[in-house]
Parts: sequence; C-alpha cells; structure tokens
Amino acid sequence: MVPITTKRHRLLPLRDLLGYAACTVILAAMLSGYAVVLQSAFGIWRDLVWWNFFRRCASIAGISMLLAFMRHVDQRSVRSLGLGPWRAGRRQLLMGLVVGLTGIMILALIYVAMNFLRFYHYPDTTKAVVTLLGALPAMVLVAVFEELIFRGYVLQHLLPLSRAVAIVLSSAAYALVHLRTQLVWPSGAFELTGLFILGAVLAMSVLWTKQLYMAIGLHASLAYAARVNKMVVEFAGNAPRWLVGTSRLVNGIAAWLALVVIGCLVAHLARRQQIPQIP
Repeated sequence: MVPITTKRHRLLPLRDLLGYAACTVILAAMLSGYAVVLQSAFGIWRDLVWWNFFRRCASIAGISMLLAFMRHVDQRSVRSLGLGPWRAGRRQLLMGLVVGLTGIMILALIYVAMNFLRFYHYPDTTKAVVTLLGALPAMVLVAVFEELIFRGYVLQHLLPLSRAVAIVLSSAAYALVHLRTQLVWPSGAFELTGLFILGAVLAMSVLWTKQLYMAIGLHASLAYAARVNKMVVEFAGNAPRWLVGTSRLVNGIAAWLALVVIGCLVAHLARRQQIPQIP
C-alpha cells in the first residue's frame, strides 16, 4: 500500500476524496434514475424501490470513478492502493478466506447447538449447487472492487486526518452504502451496527498487513456465507432475532461478537508475523 505523498497538504487528499464521493453519488443517481424510468416504462423490477437501484448503481459508479480518479487525479496505478505482488499476496488472501469461513462455521455450530439453526435440503437442487459453486468466485470479485474503493481509496485518503478518523469514516460510509433495510428502529440500527463493525475489522486488517489481500479474503468469505446460507440452513422460529439476526449475518449481537473475535485473530496473526507485510 503506497501512502499518499507527504509533500501535499494534509487536507488535499480529503478534497480529492470529496470530489470522488460527489462524482460517484451523481453518477449513481443518474443510473438509478434511468433504472426507475425503465421500471415505469416496461413494468420490470416491480419489487425494487429506488434505494435498491441506487445501491447497485453505486457499486458501478464507485469502481468507474475510482479508475478515473486514480488515472487523472492521483496519477498512480490502482495496484498502489494495496495490491502488491501476487506471489506473496495470495497467502494473505487464503488466510482471510480461511479465517472468515472458519468463524462463520463455528458461529453456525453454536447456533445449531442452541437449536436456533437447522440444516435443511433446498428444494431446487440444481439451483443450490450452481449457487454454492458459482458464488465464491463472484464474491471474490465483489470483494476486490469494494476493498479497492473503501479500504483502498477512501481509507487512504482519510489517513492524513488520523487512523481513528479514517477507520470510523470509511466504515460508516461502507455501512450506509450496504444498508438494505429501511433506517428504522431496531432493524436498521442493528444492521448498520453490524456493517460498521465489519468495515472496521476490514480497515484494521489493511492497516495491520499494509495490503488489501487479507481484507479481500475476509470480505469474500463473509459475503459468500451471506449469499449461500439460505441454501443450506434456516433459522428456527424461536431464535431471538436480536441475538442471531437474519440471513444477512451482520444484524445480530452474536455476529458482532464473532466479527470482533475475527478481528482479534487477524491482529494476533499479524503481530506474530504469520501474515507477512508485502513491501
């Protein structure tokens, strides 16, 4: 991860970040507005509201603006955001995948032992197999794009303010963009809190390893679990939602604790230098 040059004033990166955010929001609003027009004209996507369109368009706008700003404003390569040599980085990526999936499996087993979760056979076997096999590479790709944006561009441009401010603001931005439910009490607050904790864990893993690979692995594994869990498990009716949340996985207190444990494990591995920092 190449730091922003110290020759520039410490507020200039923040100015660039605000410009990036404004351009991303404008482009996302334009794309989502176009999608709403298509919805009205052709009667498609009736189950979606404007916020659903905006969230999806924000991802497209974010990566598009990232490429543009890195080339024309920062004038450096995208790899400088934290994609060092692959030969060394793949170990961090694999470690992130293993730590994330292991944490999810342990949490699921605890839920099963408490009769809050049960395994079941998804009725459409073909769809289940295709989803289980195809979701992981798709989630890795999503994780790469989102880590480049939030823990690459956004986090790095906030670091001149302070590490704490960078972690808090980048995690808050990540949480707001990924909020699916309406911002109402308590579901919206629970989901925002879980997403914020996840963003903070990912941000700290980048600061500890000086690369994006570990965060990409963690992000991909957790996104994969959230995508496929409905194919293999279901929550029991007596499961307290404030504790276990829903299939989103981040909106229950137990999941928050699991994320904190995962973060502590990553910190321990980084300090023990079992995860090498890539120069």
